[in-house]
Amino acid sequence: MHGEILSEQFPSIGTVTNPAVNYDEINLLLCYKIAPISGGGVAILEFRDIFDFRINPLNVEGLGDSKYPVNAWSFTEVTGADKNYKWSALNPRFWTVSFNDMTIEILFASVKKVMETRDYTSPSIALKKFIVSTL
Repeated sequence: MHGEILSEQFPSIGTVTNPAVNYDEINLLLCYKIAPISGGGVAILEFRDIFDFRINPLNVEGLGDSKYPVNAWSFTEVTGADKNYKWSALNPRFWTVSFNDMTIEILFASVKKVMETRDYTSPSIALKKFIVSTL
């Protein structure tokens, strides 16, 4: 099993605030604070065709206890894990995403950034506004 920092360029994760998540059994929206070094604000990523999704109460101090490779405050692509093999016929991607007080594991078909703003609102408020704007 191996974990690598992503080749995609998504805004860096802020180190204080946890994300907001909306999961509808098929797709997932992840809204998080952008690190000040990357300009601040919030970003929303849309993950399509979710095969597996978990939120673990694993903070940055406990990352060494994770079953899968994970890097502090970043997106890590995991290859060679049991989850990769179970769904290998569908060629999914498996990421771990670390925030201050939680780690997210997500197995999915595709991902894209659907919103980025320098607005300093909370992730939960930004995600609610985004969802309403797409109805």
